[in-house]
Amino acid sequence: MTPRTMLVLAAGIAVVSAPTIATATMVYVAPPAKGSTTSWVMMANDDGSNAVKVVAGTAASISPDGARLAYQVWSPKQDNPTSNVRDLASGATAVLTGTCQPGVLPWSPDSTLLACATETANAKGFVTGNGLGLAQIPASLEGVSSIPVGNYIPAPGNAVAYGVAFSPDSTQIAFSLMKFGSRAAAGTLYVAPVANATARTAVLARAAAPVWSTSGIAAMQSTNVTVTFNGARTPMVHTQIWTISPDLSSKKQLTHYKASGLMAGPGPVAWSPSGNMVFGFIGGEDHMGMATFRVPGGAMTTLLSSGSGSGSLQTAVAVSADGKRLLYTAGSEDTPAAIKTTSLTGRGTRTLVPRALTVSVTPNWNG
Repeated sequence: MTPRTMLVLAAGIAVVSAPTIATATMVYVAPPAKGSTTSWVMMANDDGSNAVKVVAGTAASISPDGARLAYQVWSPKQDNPTSNVRDLASGATAVLTGTCQPGVLPWSPDSTLLACATETANAKGFVTGNGLGLAQIPASLEGVSSIPVGNYIPAPGNAVAYGVAFSPDSTQIAFSLMKFGSRAAAGTLYVAPVANATARTAVLARAAAPVWSTSGIAAMQSTNVTVTFNGARTPMVHTQIWTISPDLSSKKQLTHYKASGLMAGPGPVAWSPSGNMVFGFIGGEDHMGMATFRVPGGAMTTLLSSGSGSGSLQTAVAVSADGKRLLYTAGSEDTPAAIKTTSLTGRGTRTLVPRALTVSVTPNWNG
């Protein structure tokens, strides 16, 4: 599994019946056309139809209210991309000042905050830490040319990794933190007020990849292990999903997955709207499948699987607002993926976009 959790194109460009440019529920990044090096952020209907170009860029994420777009742009000889925020209605665009690392930027549920990974290096170019930056997005981007990214968790000496999650009311943030250079499988999962990182509370050891809803937090706890693979002893990380109550007062191991070989175990991606299920992945060294985990109890139902060594990555992205479909990408590490849905009521899978780099949807997505 890669340390960054990717959030989520297609050929057809609509001429008529295009979705309104003022708001959107689904955006994705189209890979460069043959002979080009430019990828495009696309906006489409919930089912991927009537796609329109919005702006050249990559790593796009749509704000939960559907009104703003965060994306990144690479320029020649840049070590890191430029991160931008664009208002879909007016086209007004502001640059996030500070050094956000490559990757999709997560929004707070109220669409007022963006989080990004930060990094520092010494004079020789060696990384000295990975931090967490937060940017406050103003109500209007008209006349705004830049937005500062604050050092919520300073990078030097720290290691913040494997995703963050905002509370449903956008006042708190969950993140995994450990000392830079630590050999631990994961850091401690903390929850802190958005206004004060130092007032953080530890909620789960060796945990990361939090997913937060009104049902609580689901997170992935990791353990360093040594396994025998092809006759050799190989270091590996095995994982289980834990849940934490909405008031953060209690926690419980949800899954008891028996990993083997280079299969790592499960991790969470999303809660079902009713809170009775966690959607997640079952990953390994070079492959990833999808499953549901019943809450409580952790009973697992495999939705799509990929064998060890296959190089196949089937990555869950989001659950539809009605709880009936799971949005996911299917591809490999070396090629663009297809954006697909699979029915949670036994009606099969459907391809929305045949080739994509990333996809992002709002909570109202119902493709």
